[in-house]
Amino acid sequence: MSILIPTPVPNSPYPLLDDVLNLARVRVNDAIQSIGGDTLTDDQPFTQVMANGAWLKMQQFMANMGYSRNRQRVVLTGMPIVGSQDPASETVLNWEYFYDGVSYFIPPNTPVLPQDFIAPMRMGERQSVGYQPVLTQGSAAFMPMQLSPDGNPNFRKTTRNGWFDWRGDGIVMPGSIVQMDFEIYYAAYMQDFITVGETQWWQQPVPIMRSQSALANYIAAEFSGPRGDLDQKSFLAMAEQECRLIFNTSDVPLRQRNNVSRRSYSAGSRGGNYGWGGGY
Repeated sequence: MSILIPTPVPNSPYPLLDDVLNLARVRVNDAIQSIGGDTLTDDQPFTQVMANGAWLKMQQFMANMGYSRNRQRVVLTGMPIVGSQDPASETVLNWEYFYDGVSYFIPPNTPVLPQDFIAPMRMGERQSVGYQPVLTQGSAAFMPMQLSPDGNPNFRKTTRNGWFDWRGDGIVMPGSIVQMDFEIYYAAYMQDFITVGETQWWQQPVPIMRSQSALANYIAAEFSGPRGDLDQKSFLAMAEQECRLIFNTSDVPLRQRNNVSRRSYSAGSRGGNYGWGGGY
């Protein structure tokens, strides 16, 4: 008789927030009677506020280092044409609307920036075939756009924007006389810990691998600060140091990689003599 063994379902290797809270309770000596805490318990209303405050500080610190988990990509399709031919007019794209220089467009008539959007890192554009909820129709590649931190240049409107500026919490562009698609790489925040359905907020995963100790120290700093504990600064310093270790372990080795290639067969200091060395 055969035995049917169910296929294991893979899970993301992220710690649960409750495990992080348990570690924070130990570090602030709040787990003497129970690992669930005496003061910093899951059912206290301030515990969720402290945990989300600590989570925000951790993300701010890691996003400032350029941590890859805080980088995202989005493609926005079928953006409206510019509403004014005046070279001085500009278009604006933010979380709420797209302004074509004359009129405002809001969802579902046009896409807008994602709610986790902090600031653009890189942008590209191409002429659009119209709004596509799924990218299946476009055939053109995205052309890079240039960041203009001192303001966009004023030229006659053409079939592309060419430049963009991040100003007033919006992406400001000269505008195009044809519909455009935008590819945007951006810095992003991850959502707060909230209760979703039957899953309580403390049962949510922390979406950064091996982040228990760093986030526990941030929570410990949030908890000890209002009580006037002298350990607050040391908790904060340890949290930031552990964030650097996470960044150095996950991102730095990848960014420091170099492609390995053979020596050139051409003449010169690295080759010569038709690839047999002894360059001229």
